[in-house]
Amino acid sequence: MYHKLQTYLLFTLLTILTWPISLRAQENPLAFLSDSTEYAWPTDATKYLSSTFGETRSAHLHSGIDIRTWGQEGYRVFASRDGEVHRIGIGPQGYGYVIYLQHSDGSFTVYAHLNRFEPDLQAFADSIRLQDYSFELDHTLETKRIEYRKGEVIGFTGSTGVGPPHLHFEIRDPSLDPINPLLTNLSSYVSDTIPPIFTQLGIEYLDTDNYRYKDFELFSTTKSDSVFHFGEIEVDGPVGLSVNVHDKANRTPNSYAVHSLTLTLKSDTLFHSVKNRFSFNHSADMFLDRSYPILSQTGRGFQRLYKVYGNRLSIYPKTVNEGVLHLDDGVYPVKIIATDIYGNQSVATVNLNVNGTKNREPITYVASYPAPDTVSNRTVYNWLETTVVPEESLLTSAGPELITPDYQGVTFYYSGKKSVKKSLNPNKLELFHTADQKLWIQFPSGSLYDTLNVRMEVIETANQIDFKISPTELPLGKPAKFNYILPEAFKGLNQVALFSVDPTGNREKFLSADISSGLIRANIDNISNLRIREDRVAPWVGRPEISQNLAGMPIVKIPVKDGDTGIDYLKSSITVNEQPGIAEYDPEENYLIYYNPDFEPKRINSIDYHIYDGVGNESSQTVEVRYNP
Repeated sequence: MYHKLQTYLLFTLLTILTWPISLRAQENPLAFLSDSTEYAWPTDATKYLSSTFGETRSAHLHSGIDIRTWGQEGYRVFASRDGEVHRIGIGPQGYGYVIYLQHSDGSFTVYAHLNRFEPDLQAFADSIRLQDYSFELDHTLETKRIEYRKGEVIGFTGSTGVGPPHLHFEIRDPSLDPINPLLTNLSSYVSDTIPPIFTQLGIEYLDTDNYRYKDFELFSTTKSDSVFHFGEIEVDGPVGLSVNVHDKANRTPNSYAVHSLTLTLKSDTLFHSVKNRFSFNHSADMFLDRSYPILSQTGRGFQRLYKVYGNRLSIYPKTVNEGVLHLDDGVYPVKIIATDIYGNQSVATVNLNVNGTKNREPITYVASYPAPDTVSNRTVYNWLETTVVPEESLLTSAGPELITPDYQGVTFYYSGKKSVKKSLNPNKLELFHTADQKLWIQFPSGSLYDTLNVRMEVIETANQIDFKISPTELPLGKPAKFNYILPEAFKGLNQVALFSVDPTGNREKFLSADISSGLIRANIDNISNLRIREDRVAPWVGRPEISQNLAGMPIVKIPVKDGDTGIDYLKSSITVNEQPGIAEYDPEENYLIYYNPDFEPKRINSIDYHIYDGVGNESSQTVEVRYNP
């Protein structure tokens, strides 16, 4: 199998060398992966993967490989190459406990979701955190040098940050952009002779004029003679295809992302993507590479076989007409080829029965965002003709980024609700606001991937305020700034919270916001429905217990839970026997953990805690806990 892998990697390299010079320049960081550079397998847990490079994640592409630890923590983690600690981090989200090693060629390896660091590095990290008893740490070592030889223990596997126990491992180029680790000798540790598996095909129907997404339809597959078939599908006008496809490896139940996808029509390649590397600055463009309408409605990551405007990922060696199929009447045999990094390959076929007329011009623009839902049963008023709000009525405390609103092209609707719509430009600071100017959303330049025609309804009731946006569940290139002047009935409330709302299940997600002087502000990472309401329920707190962590050190674990606005671990505090400590938070297990390297439990211990939720509701108590070692 190793010879098969070498042949496939040679093919991949030849593909890279035949790309245009501009693309080859972007791939130059792969040059440091020379034959003489070998990596040690980074843990003694297993040689099995639970995830591979380029998979769909909640807000980004997966930037490494995940190594299985059988649901256990505490396996040793080794330096994969000789290196020096560049950065360490600790926190309840993201990478959790993480180590960045820098190597002599300028590249990096990253080891994440650790239970803890090795003792000397852990003591160094604790010396920083104990200065103010802060849980979170993000420290770049600029003066102190901590070096490890290849194969030396640097930490232990865990589940900090997100997900079940596993080791997340990355290789990054000197610019700190991730490289597929299986492009190195690490691939020889994994046995994979199984080809990818197609499960569903997505047909994304596009507008004839600007190829704007309109709707999608999903089709299941059958298999015969090792080929997957989606049958014959009738389409009217242009379409983009997307696939739900995954890979398998020997002796493991996990499903992985495929390494490359190719779309062909007859003998012509119309689309080709390869996941060798990408820029971290463009990682959120996953929402454009995946079909975000299908993702938001089904939770499944269908990979697009066409490219929309604003997608900056450098994983597309070839696209013809951006991969869009805008064909004349007729039946067309389309083939989709999925290949894993070991060269195992699967083919899927579909016959498109087209009723339409082909576009004769090359397709160079495919709109990123859909149009708003159809508006009906509304009385329309033009803002300029009905009333004038002076510019000075804008809240002066809104900050320097607030600009004078542009009323041109703004239409407001009234039908028992307040509604506003506007066309927003991605290449400048845009302000989207309601007629009474109590709400405005600032979209910085580069926040929007494309021109967006958006409509919002503001629905105020006695108990909550809903902001319904159409289209919704849209990705942003950088956060937008939400600002809202609260109604008088809400201004005196101390527990007001902002949530994003899933339109399909009405599920709420708490958003961190600043509320002061009757104004609520927040950064929003995507365009979604929003809701403002009160949360007056303090966190639930269980009885503390004294135990030991995997390093054998005594700790205090306090069960906590808050279903509305979550636990504010930064504000919460725990003192044991009048000795302060670090309040670490485990959101997966719902624990706050008192940690202090000098903690020595007594037979009877006085534990004083103050635990807050996201809007300041407090649960506090002093309890005595008996300890029997």
